[in-house]
Order: sequence, then C-alpha cells, then structure tokens
Amino acid sequence: MEGLQKFLQLLNDNWTSILVCIGLFIGIVKKTQDYMSKNQDEKIEIAKKQIQTTILKMISDAEVDWLEWSKAGSIKRAQVIKQIYEEYPILSKVVDQKALIEWIDGQIDSALDTLREIVKTNETTSGKSGA
Repeated sequence: MEGLQKFLQLLNDNWTSILVCIGLFIGIVKKTQDYMSKNQDEKIEIAKKQIQTTILKMISDAEVDWLEWSKAGSIKRAQVIKQIYEEYPILSKVVDQKALIEWIDGQIDSALDTLREIVKTNETTSGKSGA
C-alpha cells in the first residue's frame, strides 16, 4: 500500500512534467509517421526546402575552409554538394541527377550572391564605425 501512495504522490508532484513528456512523445510519433507515409518525391521536396535554408551556412563554411585559396571555387562548390548529399541521402534516389545538380548549382549561386551582399554590407558598416 505504501508503494501505491508513493507512486500517487510522484504523479501528483510531477503531473505537469509527465503531461509535457507525453505530449512531446505523441508529437514526435505523429511527425515521424507523417514523414514516413510520404512518397519519395515528397521527401525530396522536403530535403530541397531544407537545403534552401541551410545552403548559405554550408557556403560560408566552405569559404572559411578555403579562405587562403582564392581560385578554389570549383573545390568549394564540390565540398558543398558533397555535404548536401551527406546530410540528405534521399537525394541520391533522384532519377534525374543532372537536373538536381543544376538546381543545387542555382541555389549555390543564389546563396553566393546573398553572401557577397552580407560581406559588402558588413564592410561598409565596419568602415563607417571605424572612421
């Protein structure tokens, strides 16, 4: 009987934490089931959307890695593409790999333009504050 009282006391003391944990577990299970029920094309589209949001970081990391090599654009591009395929293995299942690489190249070019704008803005800002 004492064990039951301790258990009920534990529930009473931690009911909010228990409910939060149960809710998180249910949410994770539902998200996993939702993702697993998608076909490969839908999974590839999800990966593409995620790539669009993370590619700027990948490019800036490649720029830092190859900072001393100003003419290493193709190496940087290859590093980013390799990293994309490592992080999103579902992309290896795309039938038209040539079109996918062209799409990734377009995303890289777009992100490079954004990166150049950020660098230019930072240089202008730091030049004004340093004067």
